[in-house]
Amino acid sequence: MINEESTVKPVWKPKELPAETINNLSHYSHEPKKVPADPINNPAHYTHGGIEVLDYLEAKGLDTDFHLANVIKYVSRAGYKINKLEDLKKARFYLDRRIKILETE
Repeated sequence: MINEESTVKPVWKPKELPAETINNLSHYSHEPKKVPADPINNPAHYTHGGIEVLDYLEAKGLDTDFHLANVIKYVSRAGYKINKLEDLKKARFYLDRRIKILETE
């Protein structure tokens, strides 16, 4: 039976941040680096998070699979270009097509 005395107490406590830091957290980011936007070579909606989607696809060997590459592309840019829902539907379209191909092989 667990009672108040036997429960584990946390040993770590988060650091309290000054009010001005809390109000302006723009300098805290999950992005490891900023990639300059270039609408042709590295558009901002494909470089969010500090890595170009194409670089990720090539590193994972997915650049040769048109359908899966498009799934990753549209999921990665969802919410950073025009319409998040539209991008997610496009990703689903390509994923459904890839699944259909695999089911018929």
